[in-house]
Amino acid sequence: MLSWRLLTVWLTAGVFSISACSTSTVLKPNPQPKTSYEMVVPKGALRYSLAPGETAVQPIPQKQAAPIYPASLVHPGAVPVTVVVQLVMDRDGHVQGVYPVSDTDAAANHALFEAAVERAAMRWTFTPLWMRTPNGDGTYELAAKPFSLWYVFHFKIVKGKPIVETAKR
Repeated sequence: MLSWRLLTVWLTAGVFSISACSTSTVLKPNPQPKTSYEMVVPKGALRYSLAPGETAVQPIPQKQAAPIYPASLVHPGAVPVTVVVQLVMDRDGHVQGVYPVSDTDAAANHALFEAAVERAAMRWTFTPLWMRTPNGDGTYELAAKPFSLWYVFHFKIVKGKPIVETAKR
């Protein structure tokens, strides 16, 4: 029979060897100009209401292409620009519409930034929003539902170059 000390050493070594085999993501700088973005939920946004016993699986991003900073607007001293949009997805998680929120920046070239966001976001995909409803006999009905999400995109120049800094709320 193994002693407790030997068992503890063996288990600790096993944990370290398992964690050493785990994959990690190494972030590398991307030389292509991009923007930062974050997901937000505005107050008063409509949401699905779940009935008793119902569950939902929140959609997660599968593919997200960052908008490209409009090249004609890259210059030292450029003022940071923020674009807030509502993305509307079909039940398969494909973006069907990109709708800028009207109270975002009113910069002279704001339409160029909104167009950059729309070009990128139309290529985004998400997992479906799955709703699971009990049938009362121990089985469930599983249905994908359309959904919408709001994102904030931050365009800025640092040391003369457009950069990306991603934060999620």
